[in-house]
Amino acid sequence: MKIVILVIIAFISTGVNASNFVSLKIPQSKIIAETPNITVALPSSYKSDIAKAYPVLFVLDGELNGELVNGMLHRLHLSNGSNEHIIVGLTSSNRLRDFAPTVNKDPRGPVGEGGGGDKFLDFLESELIPHINKQYRTTKFNVIAGHSIAGLFVIHTFHSRPKLFQAYLAFSPAVWWGARETVTSAQNYIVSNESVGSYLYMNIGSENGELRNVYDSFAKMIMRNRSTELDLRLNQFDAVGHDFTMAAGLYNALSGLYTYQRRKGI
Repeated sequence: MKIVILVIIAFISTGVNASNFVSLKIPQSKIIAETPNITVALPSSYKSDIAKAYPVLFVLDGELNGELVNGMLHRLHLSNGSNEHIIVGLTSSNRLRDFAPTVNKDPRGPVGEGGGGDKFLDFLESELIPHINKQYRTTKFNVIAGHSIAGLFVIHTFHSRPKLFQAYLAFSPAVWWGARETVTSAQNYIVSNESVGSYLYMNIGSENGELRNVYDSFAKMIMRNRSTELDLRLNQFDAVGHDFTMAAGLYNALSGLYTYQRRKGI
């Protein structure tokens, strides 16, 4: 209840509404069979400050989560607690197909689902991000945010395309997926000799069982082995259910992002 009230207050106080997002039409993808629904919300200063460029925040499941992110960012910016961002929402008609990096063979989950994560990343890297950079004034500082299976996609992106985004927000990432390939690969990346210089936010709610065990082990591993160049922020909300962890953690995720961006001169 407290989370819902806070979100409502944020929207009322900023005047944010659905009209802030407009549909973005791009050419039919040559990489993925079905182009996701894409919406864009521009910062309030975009039209008046024509010399200014902006970082871009890509929100997976944008139809569900885009307004939440946009409202919180705008409210933080009004209090000098965040940079303005161009927000790009992406809504897939098949989340498991597009966001899950591997095909699940575990009978405890949807067997045979997933496996399109890398194709979706190819679409982002080769088609969508270049289009956004051409269409709008961007700083080339990209952030990606996702919840649950979309959070797993964020973790996959973090280790497999480390130069594509500069900040990652993963809310209750579904790290239990499949044979835990994404977690294993991310852990190998953390302990590698590669430069892991970025911002990573992760959180977990009241989940238990396999998801919680794998997440806790993964978070502890990153804490012990991360490089000094990785800005890591973790939250644990034991009284918050899985569906609400994005709302619960968004303030901490975005305020930490702002601190990281200021240190990097963004």
